[in-house]
Amino acid sequence: MPQPDTPLDTADLSTLADRQQARFTTGHGPVSVRRYVRSSDFVRAAVHSRNGQDRAALLTLRPEAYPLAPAWLAAIAQAAPETADHRHPSAAMSSVRLLARMTPDHRNGIPRQLDGSVGWSMPGASARVWPDGRIELRSTTGAELAGQLEGSEWDSWKVAAVADAGLRLLCAPEARHLTRTGQPSGWHRPFDRSDSAGLGRERKGGQMYDGSTVASCSCGWRVTVESQLGARALAEQHRREATSGESA
Repeated sequence: MPQPDTPLDTADLSTLADRQQARFTTGHGPVSVRRYVRSSDFVRAAVHSRNGQDRAALLTLRPEAYPLAPAWLAAIAQAAPETADHRHPSAAMSSVRLLARMTPDHRNGIPRQLDGSVGWSMPGASARVWPDGRIELRSTTGAELAGQLEGSEWDSWKVAAVADAGLRLLCAPEARHLTRTGQPSGWHRPFDRSDSAGLGRERKGGQMYDGSTVASCSCGWRVTVESQLGARALAEQHRREATSGESA
């Protein structure tokens, strides 16, 4: 049985008795958990806003998700807004999909269902978010992370962070490091950009070519280098190092 204010990262939700409520601590605020086991084993978890007073999210978790729950709840606490009201999130569903790191590329558009929800899949897992704050993340192995984000201060960035955190826990290991390489910054006039340092070649009209390119990974790794080829090489190096470290 967990002691009061036990750190969430060491919590074992399966040790809670029927209808027992426990309060756990995170680096970003408290999380309250109550387990129900008499008729159907599940846990209800309330994540508070940063002010520690308002409920910012209510999650329902079943036994197959108990081992993953502490990490996901901590990520929700980290993303939670300062306060929470009783309105729906302000997040735009298409923006959530665009901002999420744990997602395939967006070349084929962002299909939206009639209920306004947007969903996408990763190897081993899928996500769906609704305009009213519902979020559902499923693993192909059966585990599910689901709940309701509460309050209008849940913007697209915050909702995407919650989805990313859950998908990292549920997806296949090889999907945790999906790298992308962007396009070079391209031609510009030096006076249009404050960070111009004379790099690249110049052409008629005083324009300068900037080859700097961003490489990024679904795990959050991100770097800008001077050329697209360099960005691709670094992305591949990051993927090799990250996946070899996880398999060791």
